[in-house]
Amino acid sequence: MSAVLIAISGGVDSSVAAALLQDQGYDVIGITFKNFSQNEIGLEADTKNCCSPEALNNARNVCSVLKIPHYVISRTAQFEKYVLKNFTESYQNGLTPNPCVRCNSHVRWPELIRLADDLSAGFIATGHYARIIEDNGHSMIYRAKNIAKDQSYALWAIKADYINRTLFPLGDYTKEQIRELAASYNLCSADYPESQDICFVPEGKYTDLLGASQDGDIVDSDGQVIGRHKGLIHYTIGQRRGLGISNPVPLYVLKIDISNNRLIVGPEKLIFKSEFDIYDANWFIDTTNQKPIRCQAKIRYRHKPADCVVEFSESRKVHITFDKPQRAITPGQSAVFYNDDDMLLGGGVIDRTY
Repeated sequence: MSAVLIAISGGVDSSVAAALLQDQGYDVIGITFKNFSQNEIGLEADTKNCCSPEALNNARNVCSVLKIPHYVISRTAQFEKYVLKNFTESYQNGLTPNPCVRCNSHVRWPELIRLADDLSAGFIATGHYARIIEDNGHSMIYRAKNIAKDQSYALWAIKADYINRTLFPLGDYTKEQIRELAASYNLCSADYPESQDICFVPEGKYTDLLGASQDGDIVDSDGQVIGRHKGLIHYTIGQRRGLGISNPVPLYVLKIDISNNRLIVGPEKLIFKSEFDIYDANWFIDTTNQKPIRCQAKIRYRHKPADCVVEFSESRKVHITFDKPQRAITPGQSAVFYNDDDMLLGGGVIDRTY
């Protein structure tokens, strides 16, 4: 059977994915990317994340237990160029980026494919909770059977050509089953806690990376000044907590006005919208006929996909209209599209709302 390169972080998911592939008869090779140095982005040496010494040791230990080769590959330049730079620039422009999407499409998949070619490996794999199913002769990404853990939302931007060479061993499992399997394989990762943070921003401390930002006015939807914000990088659309405003009706962030350094707030009903545009779209289906399609759109990781219509124009502009208004459609975040069978159709970056 063919060799497979697996991106292994040392956590329980990628560890079990490697073991499952080995059980299936693949020649497994573990690859750990070092995407950044702790000190270069202002993190303490003992901060726990995917590129910490502890994580690298965990990955090495897992590969030792499984008796598979393990390589640590530095990709700091690519990560800086495609992920960190975009992250800082997005926040500085009042957007809320998704760095995991950028990492998958610009660093992890291209680099794994390139290394697989160098090592004559037929496949690459990750510990994502998603599935790949053949559809009319094409390999397509589907949501995981365990919808609560599904991670297909972060995969919309990878090249369609890469899917034929990608394996997702965890797509049919629950997290509880994966931990049980880790214990059965005697993997040290069986009881490791699950990280909820962006890998290079532990505990959500964005200012440690982005630096301080200038304070300014908080205004209501009529333009009346009602308070002061502590820097626009601290806020996102739909946010309520941390505004520091006393008001009879709860107020939420409606818009981040970078040009005037203002935070625009209002009642919750105003953050529900039905229409928006996307850019940098990537599709796994044929859209050349430019006919509108009915599908379901997911506008953030925890959002339940909602029915919508996607319209294409000659300029390749993509306009989406939800059947029912959705809460906090946020520029910079990803909009990801599925059919009724949970097939990933494509996605894009949210541009503007209407």
